[in-house]
Order: sequence, then C-alpha cells, then structure tokens
Amino acid sequence: MAGSFWPWAKQARQTPPEFKPYRLPTMADDGHNYHDNPAPLVKAPAINPDAVFASVMACYPAPSSFNIDIELRGQLRSRIDDDGERDLFDTTDLGSNYVGIVARMPLYSFTEIDRERDREYKRRTDAASAVAQFVAAVANRNHAIRELALHRSLEARAAIRVQQGIVGASEQVTYLEKVAGGQRTLIKAEADIMQSRLSMSALCDPAKQEQMNHFLRSVSAVPRHDPRSAANRYNTHNAGPIRASHTP
Repeated sequence: MAGSFWPWAKQARQTPPEFKPYRLPTMADDGHNYHDNPAPLVKAPAINPDAVFASVMACYPAPSSFNIDIELRGQLRSRIDDDGERDLFDTTDLGSNYVGIVARMPLYSFTEIDRERDREYKRRTDAASAVAQFVAAVANRNHAIRELALHRSLEARAAIRVQQGIVGASEQVTYLEKVAGGQRTLIKAEADIMQSRLSMSALCDPAKQEQMNHFLRSVSAVPRHDPRSAANRYNTHNAGPIRASHTP
C-alpha cells in the first residue's frame, strides 16, 4: 500500500554528470615533459666584425671615392727626328731619348668630391650598423633559445603541480607569461638577424650578393644539438666571407 504512494518512479537512478576540473594549458600545449633536458646554452660563433665589414665594402659595385683615382702612364720619347737630326728648338736638359710618366686623374670639383665622400661615409656607417646589429642579434637569439627552454621546463612542472593541487594556478600563469615573453624575444632576434643580413647583402654587387648572403646565413644558422656531444655546432657549410677585392 505504501509503495503506491511512493513519490519517486521506479527507474534507474539519475547520476549527475561528471565535471572535469579546468586544466590550464601550457603555452605550446604539446605535452612537454619537464624531465627532458632543456636545450643547452650555445655561445654565438666568433664572428670577426672587421672582416665582415671589409667584405661588405669590398663587394660594393662602385669604387671607393675616398681615394682619388690616379692612373700612371709611361711613354718612351725620342728627340731625334726622322732625318736623324735633333730638334734644335728643344732647350730642355733632357737627352735624346727619355721616359715620361704622366699622371691622369678625373676632373672633379671639390663640391663633387665632398658629396661623393659624404655618400660613401653614410654607406660605411650603414654597413657598420648592420654588422653590429647582426652580431648582437645572433648572440641574443642563442640566449633566447636557452632561456625559453628553461621556462618551458618550469612551466610544464608548474602545470603538474597545479593539477595535483599542490599550488595555485598563479604559479603556472607566471611561467606561461615568461614563455610567451621568451618567444617574442626569439622572434625579435630572428627578425633583427634577417634585417641586418639583407641590409648587408643589398650593398653588394648582384654578382657577389648570393655569396655574401650564403655566408651570413651560415654563420647565423640556428644551433643544432648533437646528442653525441654536450656542445652544439653551427652548420657553416664551409662558407667564407668575400675576399677584399674590388672590380670597378
């Protein structure tokens, strides 16, 4: 009798849905294991900035205007005419035969020379700035790779600590912001390398531009980790700078 007045229907009991706790993803969200060894710090290659600068200036398509072009021409002269007689109107102390050296130089006004030198000075300072930016950007890029690897490891560790309830989410958020900042630094360094590399290559003659660009690419390559060694190596492809020779 009491069963007929029972207010609940005879059916399977309704179970509440399972709510999974919120999991804050990492920046890359690639399941990075914090036990993995982060990429070691790789020192930037020993780039000789003076040699790079001289190489960039040597491959410029125009000759330097800092040195006035002087051409020396030698000529053998004789004061004996076709009849074997000496020229009687010659009152110099030179002998019958002599060698003359004549200096030829282009006719430039002082204003034109100053203008050309100002242009070359600007070109030299632009090249020097590009070389300095290139060397600094390569070192900053390698430093950013190491810093980013360490922050990613700490971020992965913090994610596990948050999931286990050991610490609050603020610890993971802190490292997430550091990873994001490290990636921005890495992108900025790569962009600086690209800008300075293209700036120096643009100063070269088209026939030498590819050689210069290949050399700069080789010395600024991203360091590759060799598991057989504790040090990273750069893939230079046996490239070298352009020799300091110029063809006007």
